Amino acid sequence: MHQFAASAPLDATEYPEPAQDDRSGIPLTQGLIMLLISTTAAEHCTPEMMATLKQIKPEAWYSGQLLETVLNHFEETNPDLVVDIGKNIYYTLEGQFRSMGLQAPQDVVNTLPVIWQHVTRGDSGEWRNEMTGPSSARIELQQPYNCRFEQGALQGALECFDADEVNIDHTQCMRDGAPFCVLEVKWQ
Repeated sequence: MHQFAASAPLDATEYPEPAQDDRSGIPLTQGLIMLLISTTAAEHCTPEMMATLKQIKPEAWYSGQLLETVLNHFEETNPDLVVDIGKNIYYTLEGQFRSMGLQAPQDVVNTLPVIWQHVTRGDSGEWRNEMTGPSSARIELQQPYNCRFEQGALQGALECFDADEVNIDHTQCMRDGAPFCVLEVKWQ
């Protein structure tokens, strides 16, 4: 599994698209994520970040370190900001989720491992899921990206299918030395 530093110089070098056997997943590139960050969180970006983000092509792939550096900068400024950015980005992807056949919050939970593999296209860890009730789940994340952003992404994905009062309790975290993060999720 990849490992990223909390911060590194901003680098907008393009990389070839990682291999993926099945192309039926959500068409999300790191370039598109960075473009969405630059539009949803521009007021929180430093001038250096904005200059780098202006070079980003939405269809291109970049080192995950770029995403990690930007997200960790936001988290240092305001820990809740990273969750909000993830939520706002993934809320806008309802059309792509529906094109994959998802129709309800339970579908989001049940397809998380597949969605994760489609989005990351490589050795980026894994997500494990378990429905613990009709409107609750336990999600295990063993991955190198900012887990607060991923928590927000999960909330946004659930809310685009009319999940109300989404509550995500981050009970275990890799940043604190745990082998994986655990998100206990409930919604109405």
